[in-house]
Amino acid sequence: MAGIWRLGRPLLRTAHIGRRCISTVEVGTTYENLVVATFNQLGAALERVGGASDNGIDFYGRWALPNHSEFFVAGQCKHYERKKIGPSVIREWEGVMSRQDTDTLGVVVATSGFTTGGVHAALSSAYPIALVTMASPLLEPKNTADDEHLCRQSVIRGFVWNRAAEPFIGRLVIAKKHFDVRKVELVDPAEFAIQLFWDGQPLPVVSAPPCLAEQSPTVHAAQP
Repeated sequence: MAGIWRLGRPLLRTAHIGRRCISTVEVGTTYENLVVATFNQLGAALERVGGASDNGIDFYGRWALPNHSEFFVAGQCKHYERKKIGPSVIREWEGVMSRQDTDTLGVVVATSGFTTGGVHAALSSAYPIALVTMASPLLEPKNTADDEHLCRQSVIRGFVWNRAAEPFIGRLVIAKKHFDVRKVELVDPAEFAIQLFWDGQPLPVVSAPPCLAEQSPTVHAAQP
């Protein structure tokens, strides 16, 4: 990350994608679109929401898993370089979930994972919540990928849900997929991704729109 300073105050933080320089606002938007594209490749039909009237929701849509009733998904993204998400964010997300229909799974996606307190807060929640750790190529200091290639760089490195989410995704099985069999003993999360299975079969990968394509934001959240 780089910054532009004036009178001792940062005016704009920037990051680089290939040869382009983008602001942190664009970084957040890009990550949200990346998350949406990744879930859509797993069979969901999500759209980015965003905007001042998003009611705390970054993406929304439906997910129809094989031989399972379709359900709604409402999600929030946290794009932090090194900061893990703690219980305060989960508590705020419970407030968002309290305004959703009962057939809605809440998903919080973070680049750097969750603290022990954050995980415990989600697991003890009465609302159906899943926590997803998804790597961001935007945080790579020497990232030279172009926009289109970023869609293929998203890696799910963690996926956990609470008891209330069991009716939605309880049949999911999570397995590690290592990139290098010679390094299977390493604990470095960069050495593996998460593979999702449903009824013993890998989730189908379907075509999804480019993750960086402009989408018209539509707020589907229920008003408080």
